[in-house]
Amino acid sequence: MRRRRTAGSMNILVIFAVEAEFAPWRNRRKFRRLPGEWPRFEAQFGGARVRAVLTGMGQAHAREAARRMLPDRPDICISTGLAGALRSGYRPGDVLVARLVSEVGEPVAVASHPELLTTAVECGARQVERFATSRTLVARAAEKSRLGKQAEAVEMESYTILAEAARYGVPAVAVRAISDTVDFDLPYDFDRARDSRGQIGIGGIVAQVLRHPSGLPSLLALARDCRLAARHLADFLDAYTGMLGDRLIPIEPGLVAAQ
Repeated sequence: MRRRRTAGSMNILVIFAVEAEFAPWRNRRKFRRLPGEWPRFEAQFGGARVRAVLTGMGQAHAREAARRMLPDRPDICISTGLAGALRSGYRPGDVLVARLVSEVGEPVAVASHPELLTTAVECGARQVERFATSRTLVARAAEKSRLGKQAEAVEMESYTILAEAARYGVPAVAVRAISDTVDFDLPYDFDRARDSRGQIGIGGIVAQVLRHPSGLPSLLALARDCRLAARHLADFLDAYTGMLGDRLIPIEPGLVAAQ
C-alpha cells in the first residue's frame, strides 16, 4: 500500500552538468549552496525539498555524482540541462522530455518513469521518443543529422544518470531544453575547453576565439540561444517540481525500467 506524505517530505534531486544550465533557476529560487567541495544546492518548494547538483559534462562525471547522491534515496531524480536538436522542428528554448535514453550507437535504452513523463507533458514539455547520450560533444550539423536516425536530441549525461537511478530504485526522468538546432555548427571545440571537473573554462574558449575570430558571431548566437533555453528550462522546472512536490501519494519506484 502506498503511504501518504506529510508536507515538506518530498525529496527531489535535479542533476545538471554545468552552472550555465542551472543559473537562471538558481537565481530565481535563491538556492543555497551546501557545504563541501561538491557543487550541491538546496531550496524548499512548498511540499518539496529540491537538491540540485552540478556534475560536470560527460558520463564519467555524471556517474560519479549519481553514485554520491542516489544512495540517499531521493523520491525523484530529474536529469536535465541543455541538448542539441537532431531533427528539424525543434528550436532553441523547446523543452523536451524523452521516453527513452540510450548511448549513441547502442541498442539498450533506459526509460523515463511513465508517471514523471506524463506529468512533464502536463507542465509543458514536449514528449519525444529518445535522447542519445554521447561520449563527446556533437558539434557538426552533418553528425547531428546522422544521429537523427536514432534520436530527437543529443546530450552527454542522461543515460548514465537514469541507469544509475534504476540501479537504486529511484524514479527518474530525462528533460532537456534545446540550445542548438540540427543545422547549427558549433564554432569552437568546447571539448578542448573542459577542465578536470567537466566545466567549460572561459580561457579555453577565448584562446580559440583569438586564433579564429571568424567564429565569434556564431559563438554569440549560441550564447544567446543557451541563455534562452536555460530560462525556459527554469520556467518548466518551477512548474514541474511544484506539481510533484504537491503530491500526497508517492510515485512507485517499481515502474523504473530499462529496455
